[in-house]
Amino acid sequence: MKRQKEALEKVLNHDIVSIRQHCLHYDIGITPQIQADAGFKYDSTLGFNDNVGFRFGTSRPWYLYNLKGEKELPIMEIPLIVQDGALLNPDKGMRLDKETAFQYLVQITESVEKVGGVLTLLWHPNHIINQNWWNLYLQTLQYLDEKNPWFAPLHKIGAWWIDHIDDGSVI
Repeated sequence: MKRQKEALEKVLNHDIVSIRQHCLHYDIGITPQIQADAGFKYDSTLGFNDNVGFRFGTSRPWYLYNLKGEKELPIMEIPLIVQDGALLNPDKGMRLDKETAFQYLVQITESVEKVGGVLTLLWHPNHIINQNWWNLYLQTLQYLDEKNPWFAPLHKIGAWWIDHIDDGSVI
């Protein structure tokens, strides 16, 4: 992972500090250390493929932990809360229609607001050709925009969290 990250940084000519494991492939016993060793500062893998919500019971970022070494790692988890496929895929997951999916998004947004958490959305670009998926994305962004949120990429969310919320302890 470190070699791949370095090669990509060289091509892009800037540092890459955040990651999400494709298909949410993740082994809690080894992935965090591999990501930390590669130099990542932020991860957003820990969510659901077949559901939406709080896989680890929170929408607030926390530092990952090396279970074998029994130590906190310098990589912050910004949990994945909502994924398009979990809501709308007709073959697996929740298999919701657009209207029901939107109601779930409203409920989750309200829960995140109550605790001052982070609402992360994963919408795959290859799904924009599906009109229902695209319309739900646009409806969600419009709904969120009315709440006057701060939209930002993962690395900016992580940096803001560290500067404004994190006191250096496990969150």
